[in-house]
Amino acid sequence: MSLADYAKKDSVKTGYTAWKDLNDDNQKAWDEALAGYKSGIPASVIFRWLKEEMNCPLTDSTVRNQLISDSK
Repeated sequence: MSLADYAKKDSVKTGYTAWKDLNDDNQKAWDEALAGYKSGIPASVIFRWLKEEMNCPLTDSTVRNQLISDSK
């Protein structure tokens, strides 16, 4: 069976919701983080702010990759 056929038949869903999509506060924090990144605040500072002030569970690598991806 090909991967495409298997995926069509697979009924297991991950149920994963991105941290920023869990609630309005997280979305506002992410929007602020993204605006800060676009204005020149380093991703490392943004990561620490998200971690320490917003209780974000994401890793520094994930934050950095998402900032880069979302800023395009």
